[in-house]
Amino acid sequence: MNILLEDIQIFLLNLSFVFFLYFLYHKFIERHSHRISNEIFVAVISGISIILCMTFTISPVPSFIFDMRQLPLIIGALYGGRRVLIFLVITLLSYRYFIGMDEGYYASIIIYSILAIILWYLIPRFTKMIQIKDKVKIAAVAASFGIVLILTLIFLISPNASPIKLVFTVVLYGTQFIGILFFVTLIERARTERMILEELKKLEKLKIVSEIAASISHEVRNPLTVTRGFIQLLRESNIPDDKKQMYVRLSLEELDRAEEIITDYLTFAKPSLENVQMLELQDELQYVLKVVSPYATMNSVHINFKSVSNLFIAGEKQKFHQCFINLAKNAIEAMPEGGKLTVSVEQEDDKAIILIQDSGVGMTEEQLSRLGTPYYSTKEKGTGLGTMVVFSIIKVMHGEISIKSKVGEGTCFTLAFPIVNK
Repeated sequence: MNILLEDIQIFLLNLSFVFFLYFLYHKFIERHSHRISNEIFVAVISGISIILCMTFTISPVPSFIFDMRQLPLIIGALYGGRRVLIFLVITLLSYRYFIGMDEGYYASIIIYSILAIILWYLIPRFTKMIQIKDKVKIAAVAASFGIVLILTLIFLISPNASPIKLVFTVVLYGTQFIGILFFVTLIERARTERMILEELKKLEKLKIVSEIAASISHEVRNPLTVTRGFIQLLRESNIPDDKKQMYVRLSLEELDRAEEIITDYLTFAKPSLENVQMLELQDELQYVLKVVSPYATMNSVHINFKSVSNLFIAGEKQKFHQCFINLAKNAIEAMPEGGKLTVSVEQEDDKAIILIQDSGVGMTEEQLSRLGTPYYSTKEKGTGLGTMVVFSIIKVMHGEISIKSKVGEGTCFTLAFPIVNK
């Protein structure tokens, strides 16, 4: 019983040699190598597998020795090519000679010479095949010839072999046959999956281009909408000069912001801080609320602002405005029947906490979990890119964001930024 268990362990060890080495090759090496280095790696890995398999053999019955040497030989030859085939046959026969010169050695020369000729013929056909099932068929032919040659030799040497020896012979070499088909299928599926992933990466790059275009459109629309509103107000004849000057100044600032947004997205659609400066939260948020107040008034939304003065954070002014205008605009649009938008600033230890709370429609848990992903929006015509940009800006400013929402009661965005000393 102990001998049987030991043989099973060695048999599984043979399989693990082949599996581990080929897994290592196809997982980490094949994609980074060209044709010549690919052949070298296949030859080395297959050669090591052959030597290990021949070193750890099993003998379930007297005068019968079995190992899985044909498995790495056939797979290595099919995937490495004819030069690898010659190398592996020489390696196998050389190690067989090293193990010991006996009558079986000359039989091995005959068997593997014939098998090499068969593989020499099958390798070009195997390489040309595209479908997995076609490659498996060729591997099955090669494995069948290898097993037939071995069985023929065994029966010629031992024509009166015992029934139990015949059973072990058929079972073990049948397992080798299945193992060859299994490894070819495994390798081909791994290759197919890798090719699909590479195609998906290419498609992802194309998708990024479309996301950049859509995101530019989304982000530039905000300042242009504000500018359009101020220009419309300038058409009124009874507006005081100081109001006109303020509208012109705000319009120009928003146009400048649109230009900077376009520049950012053309370089790469990923927010980054270039002109970092001290930002006094109360002043910056007052500017943001002044920009969105006409939009809020138009939607019957009342804005309530509470702040602590002399609270500074580090960041880029334009991107800070971009972030909070997006948040305020989304909050206003979440209140189609009007409501109250509360923006408050407070200090907690070494962090500045900004709360943006609306009394709008709210969101479900599933909507909250998807918030900030491209092309997901709770608005009918939204792209989701505005919120994605908000998340990116907050992250690059070393901020944190948390969201609480309840359907029918509203949403609260809580943002925390590190405070810096003036």
